[in-house]
Amino acid sequence: MRIGFLSPLALALLAGISLQAQASSDDSCYPDWRVSRGSLDPCSNQPFLNPGNDSRVNLRLLLADKQAAALTPNALSEDDLAQGFGPVPFPVYRLAPIPGTDEAPDDQPDDSRTAELDTLLQPLGIKRDDYKTAGEAFLSGEGSRCRSNDDDSATAFISQVIKAEMPAAERELLVKARLQLLTACNWDGQVLDAQQTPSTNAQLFRTYLQAAADFYSGRFSDAERGFAAASSSDVPWLRETALYMTARTSLNQAQAEAFDEYGMPQLEHVDKSALGDAEGGFLGYLKTYPQGAYVASARGLLRRVYWLAGNDEKLAEAFAWQLTEATEAQRNVSMDELVEEADLKLLMVNSETVKTPMIQFVSDLMVMRGGNQPTLSRADLEKQKAAFASAPELYDYLLAVCALYIEHQPDSALKQLPQSVPSTLNYFAFSQQTLRALALEAKQDWKTAEALWLELLPLAKQPLQRDQLELALAMNYERSGQLAKVFAADSPISAKQVRYILLRNVAGPELLREQIARASDPLERQTAQFVLLYKDLLRGQFATFADDLKQLPASAPEDKLGTSLGYVYSASQTLKLFQWSGDKAESGYACPTIAQTAATLQTDAKNPQALNCFGEFILRNGLDGMPLEQARAAGSLGSTPSGFKGESFSRLDGYQQVIGNPKAPKTDKAYALFRAINCYAPAGYNSCGGADVTPAARKAWFRQLKTGFGDTQWGKSLQYYW
Repeated sequence: MRIGFLSPLALALLAGISLQAQASSDDSCYPDWRVSRGSLDPCSNQPFLNPGNDSRVNLRLLLADKQAAALTPNALSEDDLAQGFGPVPFPVYRLAPIPGTDEAPDDQPDDSRTAELDTLLQPLGIKRDDYKTAGEAFLSGEGSRCRSNDDDSATAFISQVIKAEMPAAERELLVKARLQLLTACNWDGQVLDAQQTPSTNAQLFRTYLQAAADFYSGRFSDAERGFAAASSSDVPWLRETALYMTARTSLNQAQAEAFDEYGMPQLEHVDKSALGDAEGGFLGYLKTYPQGAYVASARGLLRRVYWLAGNDEKLAEAFAWQLTEATEAQRNVSMDELVEEADLKLLMVNSETVKTPMIQFVSDLMVMRGGNQPTLSRADLEKQKAAFASAPELYDYLLAVCALYIEHQPDSALKQLPQSVPSTLNYFAFSQQTLRALALEAKQDWKTAEALWLELLPLAKQPLQRDQLELALAMNYERSGQLAKVFAADSPISAKQVRYILLRNVAGPELLREQIARASDPLERQTAQFVLLYKDLLRGQFATFADDLKQLPASAPEDKLGTSLGYVYSASQTLKLFQWSGDKAESGYACPTIAQTAATLQTDAKNPQALNCFGEFILRNGLDGMPLEQARAAGSLGSTPSGFKGESFSRLDGYQQVIGNPKAPKTDKAYALFRAINCYAPAGYNSCGGADVTPAARKAWFRQLKTGFGDTQWGKSLQYYW
């Protein structure tokens, strides 16, 4: 998430972004395979504290060390695997709890919440089902005052009415009136005629119920008077609840104009006076009832008071206490929801230094991100030193991050980090050692960094730590020219996706042949064989292709290689590709097998039919722009030069060779023209690879096809050029 100031509209829009959002064709996450990243990528987090992580991930790493909330990433889903993910890097949603499938819809009461209410109503002969909850009307935006008009609050009221001394008829009237209140968010007039409840206790409960109706209806002044009257009761529940509801009334009065018709916050419209009353009211309640029934709620609503007031200092303290010291019973929301709330209402908008080290630390990491965002300088950090007085290790770590990511001074970063490896690695110690190794690599000291990565491996006990180390070590081997170490028999790198990426992008022919012979994983063997044959063929190593093809069984495996070749949510390939017969060309242009085509090109590199058929092989098998032809992002795993020499064959270049060959037979040249023109169908973009051709040149091809080859089936069928 980002830093700095967000408008209320942007803040509200972000509130709708769920941590649970799963990948789909319209909203997908894809991994960026690297350890060190200076800019935000919420799809590619690592289990060490760094600017590139989503702020929620950095916060969760700190909470895991404090044993406040264990880091428990969800298992990789089918979607994750289809998108090319391994354990790391990971999208932020993998740290979110998977929602249950048996949750009640928003417009229906949850059975677990209504069980007690049903039990209370049964002796009275009243059915809960006769009173339908207004449902989604209560949930319209964060500012909705009606959220607590639910079975829980109704149960609390009704249980007290049943206990209180009053005539049975009055008790029944009060119970039915409270149930009726569940059916609407706005309530006009009196919920119950005062003359129908003449007894003392019934009058007090009716007064409270009317105040509740006024509260839910937005008549806050009336509600305040009603709760004040109810607080004089001898019934302990009424006194306590009325005090709590008085503070809630002030809070709702404060935010009455702060949310628009869509529930989006307009914080400049907060009533500051009423907000002050709300803070005093909740603090007064907590002092009077330190073990009260509404302590968790009151503390949660105090967070809301501080957010509406823009008091980041108090809000940070409240979040830190809730996240690291409070028990589950003392929180009004789950730990996962609390992390989301802290991110949305504090981390993303905090621009001032707060005196809560954990919160300030996560905020500072966000500001250190690259791109167009503000960058925290060493001078800025030095001004914050006092804020980290109780956590100097966090401050030193920030100085190291600043030195490495902003100042690009790895030696300076190393001076701020421990020089030895501890006996155990929590996430903070793991982060220190990771940063240390990254600083060594920034100095091109690959050997020392390699030794450190290897030293950390047996100590990596926390979730995702070893996965990150395997990626880091693989990147070290790749960039230091020691790729074979990744695949050595004693290699500690077992991460499949890491090995696949290096096989398909960097490995040379000898390493691929070695893996075909010795890899224990059948999919890895097949992947190595596919990559070898493909790159032999596409890079014009036709004699080598013929030799390597001999290792392919007559009945080639039909296993789809999928993500091991880099395919994402699309058709995959099998090794049978290299046994393509070529005898069922859809266009009417006959071709021999790909093996025969390669043999022809080996003896005659300009053979028109062979060039066309090479293009046909690519076209009919959907190889245009396949993953093996796509460059990796600079600095990511698999981005160093391939062990194969030369450029990959482009069928557009092949067609152009045939078009420019004066000796090419008429049929071959006509088909080459037809296919070259269609490289730009239907939108004018080149789908065949190679250098782009101007529209004027395509027009000339079209004219040549229609005039010189108009009697061929391709000259007759083509009506346009693009």
